[in-house]
Amino acid sequence: MSEPNKYQLILLREATMHLEETNVSPYLTLRYLLTKKPAGFQAEFRRIFESYYGLNSGGLTEAFKNRYFDLLFGLEIQDHDDPHTRILAELYEIPRRKGDKALQCSFVSKLVAIHDESYPIFDRHVSDFFGISVPSNWSLDFRIAGFMENLKHLRNTYQCWSEDSEFQKILLTLKQRHPYLNGCTTPRIADFLVWTVGHNKLGSTPARAVK
Repeated sequence: MSEPNKYQLILLREATMHLEETNVSPYLTLRYLLTKKPAGFQAEFRRIFESYYGLNSGGLTEAFKNRYFDLLFGLEIQDHDDPHTRILAELYEIPRRKGDKALQCSFVSKLVAIHDESYPIFDRHVSDFFGISVPSNWSLDFRIAGFMENLKHLRNTYQCWSEDSEFQKILLTLKQRHPYLNGCTTPRIADFLVWTVGHNKLGSTPARAVK
């Protein structure tokens, strides 16, 4: 666990200039729907979630998506719980359209994180920013365990960032520019910033490699 390095801070500051309300507003709507649960909310939630997080790509079948949302709507997280492992293992058994199986780490991280903002999101932009990845070889248990170590690293890193004075200045600037972010926790705002770095291609070298 460490504070953001100089290169990371440069990219995160630059990201504050690129993050748009349209990048965040679907997420805020999803959080509202899941928290308030208005009548018939599940269909609208699913429509927005699938579009926002790209579930309509990646070769996912309707069987996969149906089970995915069953798990999402039924999830209850207890303190110090590990909701990822069992969901990853179950969804792994549902083949993609081309008949193969895949460990859907990014989608499962988003399933859990929409319930609890203390859990980080993992995607290709996070992987590139920190220079970490999901193990592609060995057993399913080994690969899931490696992914869980990545999530632990991210969670601890974002916690450390929240206590860093330079990162706090970045947060203040961002919230002044985008007041709607005041309703989000620091880990989720960190997710948005890291996503913005990758989405806008603000850096190409893994940030952890720069001292």
